[in-house]
Amino acid sequence: MFDVKSTFEVPRMERPSRREFEERFLFPQRPVIVSGAMEGWPARERWTNDYLKEKVGARTVRPSKAILYDPKKRINDKSPPMKLAEYIDLLAGGAISDGQLYVAQFPIKTGLPELWPDVRFPPFVDEGKYYAVNFWFGPGNNFTPLHYDAANNFLTQIRGRKQVMLCPPREIARLYPFPFSYVGNHISQVNVASPDLTQFPAWAHADRALLELDPGDMLFIPTYWWHAAWGIDQNMSINYWWWPRPANFLQHPRQTARGLRSMAYVGRFGAARMVQRVARRAGLQTSP
Repeated sequence: MFDVKSTFEVPRMERPSRREFEERFLFPQRPVIVSGAMEGWPARERWTNDYLKEKVGARTVRPSKAILYDPKKRINDKSPPMKLAEYIDLLAGGAISDGQLYVAQFPIKTGLPELWPDVRFPPFVDEGKYYAVNFWFGPGNNFTPLHYDAANNFLTQIRGRKQVMLCPPREIARLYPFPFSYVGNHISQVNVASPDLTQFPAWAHADRALLELDPGDMLFIPTYWWHAAWGIDQNMSINYWWWPRPANFLQHPRQTARGLRSMAYVGRFGAARMVQRVARRAGLQTSP
């Protein structure tokens, strides 16, 4: 788990109205924990291990051995394919309690279509704006390193608990991202679970908030906000990504430029053209 002290607090609200969420958090790009907004969600009520084995146990997954492998070439180091039922048996038997096998960022609609009817959407954004809905399933001790995404994000907790660390975008210099030329240039070099302050001394002065998500909690992570996660026990989440307004890209030109570099290298992000248009408005250039 993360052993750090918070320098600021993330507010918690009980079912705010959509207008209140937009005015206080979405438009100013401030994180918030929302409670009470997932009541009656079928996923929370149905997604036991037995239900998953019955519905999608025959589906193939490739759990990540580690969420970060080689940031210069790729992000995830995948294990050999296995049936989801096999993974659940390993998880239930405690064979992977070290957190080294983690079903991470698995698309529900295409990868687990039998579960799609159980999926509900956070009520604060029009359903059609969500461009990715992913399944995360870990045994506990599963660790996602500190990084940011070029999208708004709702992280919704279905089962178990997660500890999450957040840092504002402005802290980029103190978080030591991998070099600009790396595909993983949106990932911090600091192992925030065990930071080396000799190598990364500025990390000690970075603003950060430490929070815990319980089942039924929903965390809004704004665009370019740094975040890391630790599964406290057997845990399951759904995350929802949607594009921010162009102005949000323009507010953080360093991160936007880094995103353009990664997209040029990987060449598989459908949003590349949109981000490039935004970058042109800001006078940014994509490195070769």
